[in-house]
Amino acid sequence: MSKREFTIHCPVCQMTKIDRSLSLKYQGVDHYFCSSQCLERFKEHPHLFVGDPKHGLSPKQKGQAALKTRRIGFAEAVGDELKATLDQSLLSLMGVEALRFEGHCLYVSYDLFQVSLEEIEATIEQTAAKLHSGMLERVKRGFIHYSEECELDNLAHPGGDGSCHGGS
Repeated sequence: MSKREFTIHCPVCQMTKIDRSLSLKYQGVDHYFCSSQCLERFKEHPHLFVGDPKHGLSPKQKGQAALKTRRIGFAEAVGDELKATLDQSLLSLMGVEALRFEGHCLYVSYDLFQVSLEEIEATIEQTAAKLHSGMLERVKRGFIHYSEECELDNLAHPGGDGSCHGGS
């Protein structure tokens, strides 16, 4: 009799290259992750990635994505060196789909299930700090993180009243 083989997928991004040291037992099941970014994302919103008997499949299991495009404004145009470094840093994040620079703005397209605007901004800050560009103080926020957290909470708990405050 042959041994049945199966492939383990990261529940957040579906990658099959798993780091077995990154695991978490959730609802009695061991889940394995490809990166610490995916592990942390799962910890924050597990119901986006695993279903339950009451609500059925999770949004991710249903193949849903929460695609977003956000504009991040800078006080001045971003130079070519910083653009190249930001391209490399941001595109290495799971869930970042595309980047586009236009003058003083960076447009970032991403899947909110995999990465948040807060994580994207932190990566921009770390990249700017490494280049000593002074850009760190010039990043202007164009979006409030709280509303993304509300959206994720609503998606993770289907059947609610549509507000992240439980109707409050």
